[in-house]
Amino acid sequence: MDDVERLIALEDIKALMARRVRCIDEKDWAGFASCYAEDAESFSMSSAPGGKVVGNRQIADWLAKALSGITTVHQVHAPEIEFLADDTAKGIWPLNDILSWEKDGERRWMRAYGHYRQTLKKIAGRWVIKEHHLTRLLVEQGAEKLA
Repeated sequence: MDDVERLIALEDIKALMARRVRCIDEKDWAGFASCYAEDAESFSMSSAPGGKVVGNRQIADWLAKALSGITTVHQVHAPEIEFLADDTAKGIWPLNDILSWEKDGERRWMRAYGHYRQTLKKIAGRWVIKEHHLTRLLVEQGAEKLA
């Protein structure tokens, strides 16, 4: 991979991750699934059997169910991206996410900071997530009565 190809690949990977988090926040589960390889593995679902979900559609379905009724805001920043081959990369993304929902007459929220760690593959000319891990370093939660 020459320098120009590398820069294009970096921008493609950044756009992939931006699309992924936007699709979560907009609840665009088909768009979200398209960010993953068909046989992708996600290790960010602690309540899933064995702590992982396999398959892009299964990952999207699991997350859609988990986030039903929850408003989310995700931000990813300043990635570290390392190319292992012309079609394989590893990425680490600092993460800030906020979740908000109503329960029992209260507005509840969670704000978390951490990292996404991913293996990415270029398949059929486009970058997709092959393996995904979420690590939260700090989680803050709260609730307030609704008027």
